[in-house]
Amino acid sequence: MYRRRVLALCGLAITGAGCQGETEDTGTVTPVPSPGVSETDTGSPPTVTVTDAAVTPGVVVPGTDSINVRSADGQFLVLTATVEGSGTDPAAFSLRFDGSTYSPETFRNGLYRDGEWGQQFTEAGGPLVFDLPETGSASDTRLSWPGGEWTPPEAVQNRLKAPLPSFDVTLDGPEHVTEPAMPTLEITVTNTGDTAGRYVLALNRTGPRVAYAPAGRFDGELKPGETEVITHEGKTPYVDNTEPREVTYYLRAPEDHNDATHRIKPVDEETATES
Repeated sequence: MYRRRVLALCGLAITGAGCQGETEDTGTVTPVPSPGVSETDTGSPPTVTVTDAAVTPGVVVPGTDSINVRSADGQFLVLTATVEGSGTDPAAFSLRFDGSTYSPETFRNGLYRDGEWGQQFTEAGGPLVFDLPETGSASDTRLSWPGGEWTPPEAVQNRLKAPLPSFDVTLDGPEHVTEPAMPTLEITVTNTGDTAGRYVLALNRTGPRVAYAPAGRFDGELKPGETEVITHEGKTPYVDNTEPREVTYYLRAPEDHNDATHRIKPVDEETATES
């Protein structure tokens, strides 16, 4: 059994503990629309509604053939907004936090969420990501755009000003399997900090017959001392006569030193006979 321990600094999210699996970066909050605008108003600002918000240590972004976790300098505030009326450029938004003003981050390939590549803010809305200091006073936190503003609920403000917890993350699974057994991977995440927080992970694989491909995106919220076990059904290394007959999984978490690798090989005939 292969086991590698990694530490991840994770941010704080909105909703309660216990969520895990392939989910999106945001938790649900009560929608707060901007002042309504008549469709006949020439030059009037659009109606913007913030539907989701979460504080995270990173976001999952797609590459050419894989996904990775982009770490925040401190913490990300990830918002999801919808726009009705004339389109609004993401550059029109700004966020006030701890006495400073921040612009949305730009990601060349967008975000990887819900199994979709390249999610970006469009005229109809989408994700807005702000890279903020790890802690700070959130009493003045406001999202602003021409013609409106949004104030995060108290739960979000509390998480923005709280220190980031640490997470202990391990990747486990069988080192050898027999045909036609399908390997099962286990990602174990434990909140070792003093506050509730959210982890963000990306899993890729190579083989068989695959040079590199995303296997899954995972995030969840845990209370201090709480543990989640995420199971992922892996791929069998037995595919025709493909060489090498092995599958390798790569776990990505915020910060490079949090990565883990697990390789699964087939049981050869000699080993199978001895067993």
